[in-house]
Amino acid sequence: MKSKIILFGIVLAALTACSRQAPEPEPIYAQPMFDKAGNASCPAGYELAVLEESGATVCSPIQ
Repeated sequence: MKSKIILFGIVLAALTACSRQAPEPEPIYAQPMFDKAGNASCPAGYELAVLEESGATVCSPIQ
């Protein structure tokens, strides 16, 4: 009887570990370059964007 409880616990732990979903990856943004006047620019293939959460100006990949 005791071995059945231990086996049940192992199976339950394995199922719990397998049922977790991987977190969605967060994008990594490039930092814009600023000229002396404070105007931001991004390298080729990126566009200026403002993050909603923090309000930071970043370079986002063009899709």
